[in-house]
Amino acid sequence: MTDFKTYYNSSFQEDINRFFSTIPDESRFHEDTKNKQTLSIQYERLTPALGHLDFLDKEKKEFFGIALFLTVLTDMVCFAHFKPYYSKFKNLTRYPKFIGNCPGGCHYHLHPRDIFFAMTKDLAPTEPHLLFREKFIDAIEIMKFETVNFCNEHLPEVNGERFWEKCKDEFPYRQRPNPKWQTE
Repeated sequence: MTDFKTYYNSSFQEDINRFFSTIPDESRFHEDTKNKQTLSIQYERLTPALGHLDFLDKEKKEFFGIALFLTVLTDMVCFAHFKPYYSKFKNLTRYPKFIGNCPGGCHYHLHPRDIFFAMTKDLAPTEPHLLFREKFIDAIEIMKFETVNFCNEHLPEVNGERFWEKCKDEFPYRQRPNPKWQTE
């Protein structure tokens, strides 16, 4: 695996399904215990201590975190900024909700940037440290393409570029502008 695009288009769906297969139903469907149509990810399920991501190597964990961030982010952005279209979006995607831990925190949706904090929480000194920033910045153009393309194909009533701008406003890492001496 060498880049985010390859990972996102070839392995992410399989990896997220495998991840969910390790989580008990009462946590996996925490917000939808009756119908079991809406998946939930509680913060603690992403922490190294619980080991739900141990099937991934370091690089795949980094790509998984970025892909999961994009997934949760687009769901959050659609709900917050394009609410008239959210029902259609939700039915098309069935994206998971990222929530706090029980007791109490499980009633709150967390910002997707907390995915990165959860995945690096209390890493043992012997574990390889997950580095998201550089891979995240490298993945921005792919994330933009995937997001805008999804809107164009499946939600044509939503301006994909505008949707993407709302997503960018929530990024945990920013692209650095090229210094003037590099552009001349």
